[in-house]
Amino acid sequence: GIVTAEDGSGVSVTTKHASLAVSAEGLEIDLKGDLKKYGDQAKTGILWAKRIREISTNFAAGDIDKAFETIKEGIKDLIVGNEMYLYLIDELTGEPVRADGWP
Repeated sequence: GIVTAEDGSGVSVTTKHASLAVSAEGLEIDLKGDLKKYGDQAKTGILWAKRIREISTNFAAGDIDKAFETIKEGIKDLIVGNEMYLYLIDELTGEPVRADGWP
């Protein structure tokens, strides 16, 4: 069901497959059962998208030091975590963009 925090700070929804909580801090999603692994993958993807946005914003603002701090944080995750790949996707075809000499 849908539950509103008494102080009005957020809303949560619980279903058989997931629970969602929305507050000033953002959206929290907790998937259950077999779906949990997909939720974890989605959270990792969102984290990387936020990092890329932060890097781009800092480069555009001329704050190179901040951009490289974000890059260093991300590299730490890559060194100790699972392999991840970033692909450019063609918006029309939905296929990865390929070039000679690249996978």
